[in-house]
Amino acid sequence: MAKGKILALHGFGQNAHIFKTQIKSICRSCEDEFEFGMDSPPDMISQRSTHILVFLDGPILVQLPDEPCNGISLFNDNGLPISRRPPEAVDPLTTPRGWFTFNETWSEFYGVEESLLFLRSALMKEHFDGIFAFSQGASIASYLCTYLEDPLAHPMFYPRFHPPMKFAIFACSLCPVHPPLPARLRTPTLHVLGRTDTFMPATKSWALIGACTNARVEYHEGGHFVRTKATWRKFFREWMLAFRPGSWVDPDDVLSPMPTVISEESLARARTPISELTALGSGLPVNPECGLCMA
Repeated sequence: MAKGKILALHGFGQNAHIFKTQIKSICRSCEDEFEFGMDSPPDMISQRSTHILVFLDGPILVQLPDEPCNGISLFNDNGLPISRRPPEAVDPLTTPRGWFTFNETWSEFYGVEESLLFLRSALMKEHFDGIFAFSQGASIASYLCTYLEDPLAHPMFYPRFHPPMKFAIFACSLCPVHPPLPARLRTPTLHVLGRTDTFMPATKSWALIGACTNARVEYHEGGHFVRTKATWRKFFREWMLAFRPGSWVDPDDVLSPMPTVISEESLARARTPISELTALGSGLPVNPECGLCMA
């Protein structure tokens, strides 16, 4: 059976090399069944097996002024300051990149169309089974999943040139608000949140969870990063394998990597309408018909 191929999208202020380094142990645990990514310079290609582990660079270079100013984030998606550097110093291994920039309140995004055009070009060359995305990468991935489900929602994706994704993993995600998602996502999604994530609090991630009709949520006892310890590697692998042709496993039946704890927060959210969850996560007005932010 041919290996599945997964599109890996890094966070803001990272790049393909950094994200690959962060989750390389997950890639190795899945390398017999999946490929991660596509076109990449030679130094981004893993020679550990017959398949290729490659990640896409966001098209937007993160350029910072000498002094902080309104409308520009000074931190990457690890919550760490981005080093200031001369504009001409572009090292593919260290240059911070992103999928869009944003204002102080994260209510306006700039560069989304540029990134969607870039991703469209990538998907026209290769077929992908799923997406593994972190932080801002998960935001742009949610746009991508939505437009692949309904190409009529965006002229860039019509006529259809790629089937909808079989699954998407969104780690420490943020719900897109500018533009808002045109509809709720039907693609099966796995949302992984850090209980001590202060850079992207769970309330912001729950806005995107509320916009997904087939979502599974898992927490880890950490902050703004992708968990890669053995139990999580096994979980990611088995959850993705459940979507392979011929699998008899229901993704929801894959055992959680964390002990089962039913908290008051979980019970409260289970009783909360989707529109209220989305409003709670974003602090923005919500369309009561679809439960999505209107920004």
